[in-house]
Amino acid sequence: MILKPCPFCRKDIPRSITACPYCRRDEKGNSVVMDSSAASAASPASDKYFENDFQELASEDPFIRDQAVVRVAQRGAAVVPALLNILSAFAKPGLAGVARALGKIGDQRAIPVLAQAAKMGDENLRVASVWALTQFHEPEVLPILLTEAERPHPVIQSFLAHVLGTFQDSRVIPVLAKLAAHPNREVAFQAACALGETGDRQGIAPLKQIWRRRDPLVRAASAASLRRLGSKPSWLGRFFYR
Repeated sequence: MILKPCPFCRKDIPRSITACPYCRRDEKGNSVVMDSSAASAASPASDKYFENDFQELASEDPFIRDQAVVRVAQRGAAVVPALLNILSAFAKPGLAGVARALGKIGDQRAIPVLAQAAKMGDENLRVASVWALTQFHEPEVLPILLTEAERPHPVIQSFLAHVLGTFQDSRVIPVLAKLAAHPNREVAFQAACALGETGDRQGIAPLKQIWRRRDPLVRAASAASLRRLGSKPSWLGRFFYR
């Protein structure tokens, strides 16, 4: 089967179809109603294969878990209602795998449930839910990510600092500036790099402040981002060319 990337959600879909089964948009970006009845009949969420896959989502073996996530995600939109019910109830093990599967499927119905799981789940579920949310390219996702970046969780904050740099939106600058001043080295480094990735010159002022930190890794990231944003004061030139 020859695949092509959907121009909107960037997931691979068969070249012959005109409407993406993941983001439910046609080639012009218009929303379409997908008929999932046939898919549901072919692979119902309650069949024994789904149950086996779900059990493996809670496996202690990371390879088995990852393979189960892939198999569940391959079921597409037909399995989304079942996954949402499971994740909403917080009733079974393997919820982090459910969140990752929802992120891979990319169905917009999952966004509010994933946002709730990111707030209320255990550490593994929170990390998985935030990752899943970053797979959506919808306007309503950015405010959720900005809120999550404020929560004191260095692993999530570091990941989100990296992701927020891909958004061409001025709302990310204050959050990235705050993360760049984070005492955690990895968070500060990712945020300093991301400020340069945004291409927004509003990031220059916080980057100059960050450059004065003693940490050589964070200073190097700040200096590189400043150059990327077109700021080349004499003190920065001495840093690079001494």
